[in-house]
Amino acid sequence: MDIIDSHVHLWSPATIVPPWVAEVPVLNRSFGLAEWREDAGAGDAFRLAGAVYVEIDAAPQDRAEENRAVFSMVADEASPVRAAVIAASLSEGDITAQLVPWLSEPGLAGIRQVLHMPSSPAGLCLEPAFIANLQALGRHRLAFDACMRPGELGDLARAAEAAPETVIVLDHAGNPGEGFLRDGLAGLDEWWAGIERLAACRNVFCKISGMTLPENASPEITQGAIDALLDRFGDDRVMFASNFPVNRLGTASRPWIDFLISATARRGTAWQARFFGENAARAYRLDD
Repeated sequence: MDIIDSHVHLWSPATIVPPWVAEVPVLNRSFGLAEWREDAGAGDAFRLAGAVYVEIDAAPQDRAEENRAVFSMVADEASPVRAAVIAASLSEGDITAQLVPWLSEPGLAGIRQVLHMPSSPAGLCLEPAFIANLQALGRHRLAFDACMRPGELGDLARAAEAAPETVIVLDHAGNPGEGFLRDGLAGLDEWWAGIERLAACRNVFCKISGMTLPENASPEITQGAIDALLDRFGDDRVMFASNFPVNRLGTASRPWIDFLISATARRGTAWQARFFGENAARAYRLDD
């Protein structure tokens, strides 16, 4: 089975390192494509066929250099990086003007503005400027990656409803927390309500990533937690993602891949082909 990893970060102290890794020593070093492949390992059941690069929350003055580096990777036929989700601000200024230097790049697939940090106030994605820029992304045929606090998924759903022509990709299943795969939906009423509302928006996709496999969890609860997400978004709007190398703080790529292959086996190989690659290709228009 070919896998397209829909959420990969790469950086190097020789070029750009995001400022936040200074506080995370295990991530404060180079992570390139060789390390990405090593983290997944080699398996008889799968092959890493491609990757979508997602911006690393670099310092604003480093974003142009970050973009040039990733678009160079996309242009390299030997590179597995097929597209990039770059950083931009939907809450300030005109998104089209911000993207002028990059709109002609064949690898430009989407935009991300991190919304789960303290610098982003609650409700930011509902501001008129944000909604107008979100609608503009749809006209440019670009996706918006949403990394949200779990209690604000309802706000994102309202934004998605206001921009129905824009593909919105929910990062890390809306960040339900480390206990999700151990405890299921227990205590997650607000997050689950947001998930159900987002799932009702046909322009919203969900990345299954950013979770830690607990050591002593009930297999039934862990399976049930994943099934709940997959069932809500349906066959065509869920996608695999590793979140490399941030996943090294929890569950590395190989055990995550092995778990998801096993957890989705009963859905059949055609379903798995969509989940592990085809849905990401469609959301990010990789085959255009």
